[in-house]
Amino acid sequence: MADLKEALHLDPFIPLREGTGQALPHVLSLGTALVAGVQFTLLAAALLSLVRRKPTQVRGSRLAWGAFSLVNFVGPISYFLFGRKR
Repeated sequence: MADLKEALHLDPFIPLREGTGQALPHVLSLGTALVAGVQFTLLAAALLSLVRRKPTQVRGSRLAWGAFSLVNFVGPISYFLFGRKR
């Protein structure tokens, strides 16, 4: 069984995760980093927009939209679609 674990381990410089016997493949690591980057960019853009807009330019409470923006992807996208007055 140890030989199989070593054969599946792609990069010897990335240690095996404790307890699982597997390393996270590079493709999944890159994909996770990209998704996290998009999420944080959306969050930052939504919060920056909320701070810069006057209360009359936002539908509802700016505080409520700020809290809702913390919900992954759904919050910032909802703010941009429904929370801003154009």
